[in-house]
Amino acid sequence: MSGSALQIAPGLLTQVAPAADPGGGLLLLTDSNVEAILPPAWRAVPRHVLPAGERSKSWAELERCLVALDGASVDRDGLLLAVGGGVVTDLGGLAASLHRRGIPWQAVPTSLIGQVDAALGGKTAVNLGGGKNTVGTVHLPERVLIDPSTLATLPHRHLLSGMAEVLKTALIAGPGETAAVLALEPQDFAGASAAGVARIEACVATKLALVKEDLHDRGPRRKLNLGHTFGHALEALSLGAITHGEAVGLGLLCAARYSGASELEQALRQGLSRWGLPIRAPGEPEAGALTQALQRDKKRRGSALTIIEVAAPGAVSVAEQAPEQAVMAAFSAVTQLARA
Repeated sequence: MSGSALQIAPGLLTQVAPAADPGGGLLLLTDSNVEAILPPAWRAVPRHVLPAGERSKSWAELERCLVALDGASVDRDGLLLAVGGGVVTDLGGLAASLHRRGIPWQAVPTSLIGQVDAALGGKTAVNLGGGKNTVGTVHLPERVLIDPSTLATLPHRHLLSGMAEVLKTALIAGPGETAAVLALEPQDFAGASAAGVARIEACVATKLALVKEDLHDRGPRRKLNLGHTFGHALEALSLGAITHGEAVGLGLLCAARYSGASELEQALRQGLSRWGLPIRAPGEPEAGALTQALQRDKKRRGSALTIIEVAAPGAVSVAEQAPEQAVMAAFSAVTQLARA
């Protein structure tokens, strides 16, 4: 993605007009929450609206989106605009990659998770079979518009969820960025303060550098899954009791425990707790169910798990063939496992 294809600025959504019909048709994809905050110019674009929430990241909603693209007569020269959180950009990017064997798309993330992670790097997906992001493609957006002022519209819980993803990316970037993130308050993002916008910009830079080095997620880009093997399993077992970001925060604690980084684990626990994010998983998952959830992890190869280790901020590495016993022991950082 070129620099001109990425714009970050508070108020951007009201300052920049939506893309014009390129001549092959245009469809705006959003959800029922974001539709209500679209500026008038964006509301004038033909649109397809998903029900808000993670349940829309499904095969059925993907099919409805593809039918909408077809009904809007969007052809190979057309364009899909995905305006919303991670569900919208993940599903929209996948639909764009499939429609007419691939059409251009643009991402306008309106959630913190979307702005620092989901809308960047071209990974697209829906959930299938109880797993997270199990069906997807890599299809880069031709433009990404990030307007931090949209974060003021987020429910507080979802803003906090995004902060866990910011923290994940900061741990990859290094000690300076980690310290800067842990010093922030939720209002820095909700109010689009200079410090909050700077952290969004830093996350974008960190992620895009890894994407440039490893577009198809075979090597260093996998570091961006820090906390996610643990988090996705907890998210799947929670049945909606925790959000994706809350699960990632818990996953970071597990990753630090797995890596033997006790001081880091304590610092993360203090930071998450101060922000109001959970530091304990809901309920007591049964060990067998947790093992099954781990086996659905999209990074798994054969029967072996891949865990992203974090010995310290900036010291993040990929551990192949992770011993299941050590992985299960790491879950003790956030839960008490019930035995069958």
